[in-house]
Amino acid sequence: MMWKRLSTATLLTIGGIFVIFIREFNGLPFFIVALFVALIIAFEINGLCEKNEYNLKLWLLSPTITLSFVSFYLYGLATYDTGYLFIIQLFLLSIYLLTSVFLESIKGNFEKSFENIAMQLFVYVLLGIFCPLSGLMKMMDLSGWMVAVFLSIAFLTDTGGLLAGKLFGKHRVKFISSPNKTIEGFIGSFIFGSTTGIFLYLIQEVILFPVRFSFSTIVILTISTIVSSIIGDLGESTIKRWAHSKDSSDLLPGHGGFFDRFDSVIFSVPVYFSIIKLLGY
Repeated sequence: MMWKRLSTATLLTIGGIFVIFIREFNGLPFFIVALFVALIIAFEINGLCEKNEYNLKLWLLSPTITLSFVSFYLYGLATYDTGYLFIIQLFLLSIYLLTSVFLESIKGNFEKSFENIAMQLFVYVLLGIFCPLSGLMKMMDLSGWMVAVFLSIAFLTDTGGLLAGKLFGKHRVKFISSPNKTIEGFIGSFIFGSTTGIFLYLIQEVILFPVRFSFSTIVILTISTIVSSIIGDLGESTIKRWAHSKDSSDLLPGHGGFFDRFDSVIFSVPVYFSIIKLLGY
């Protein structure tokens, strides 16, 4: 099990480094990989929903997510301004919501109609609006440093919680959605995430990236990413517990599914993106 986990993590890391730091093609490789991950996660969440007799209508969700990614990429190329991006996103969201409502209104069985609509909207926002923000960050900084800082903190926060929980976890937090979470695990998440943030700050003092974060900015980004990553992990655990599943799928040996691996990233990316924009980056 550990060998499978390490092998998968190594492959993901190598592939991730490539798409993060490649400067050619205006961030297109990163956008394509992010879209692929989003569509796979949509498939996994649909599988979880079907266990409770709900359906996300992937034939509608997947094309809408794809169109949203395309609109963000074109915005990153300066094809249109922020106002047009807002209108396009509003249009996609409206069409998707109206279509979902219409389909629920004609199917004849309405006991789970509201839940179906709510879940479809939730997943679209998560994958069609939040996920493309990571690609937009790559286009804002083609060196990849802005994205690398975010992903490193998010992933190592998750890894720190896992390792600390396994090695030192004794005090379980029973009232949360993930029954295996421990106080020691949460402490490990903060230690690993904080250490990563400080290390990355020192790295940029040696390697001169086009985008450089001040120490106060790194502190703000690190703390906000750690907290939102932990909440994202709990959010995914809540969905899996609702579906009575241990993993979102078995597509990543040793890790479960893509949703299991990228949950903290998806939930924390809008927080990180919003902060860097508010701070003027």
